[in-house]
Amino acid sequence: MIAFALMACGFYLQAIHKKNRLVQTLQERVNDLSRATWEAEEKKKGLVLRIQSQEDPEWLEMVLKKNLGVTADGELKVVFE
Repeated sequence: MIAFALMACGFYLQAIHKKNRLVQTLQERVNDLSRATWEAEEKKKGLVLRIQSQEDPEWLEMVLKKNLGVTADGELKVVFE
């Protein structure tokens, strides 16, 4: 009878340990997905701001200067080679 009780207790403890590992794995997955969701939301906010700012003339001027090297009237462009 004692052997049966010890064996049942061993199976119970093994099941609890396995359940705890599964809970930990699932919690890590939830954390990863939460982080990915947060990063996607931040990227979305940045893209929305970027889309909204495309109508701003100052933003257009900044992009032209940065990407194409265009200078505004009255500005001096210096190129180092």
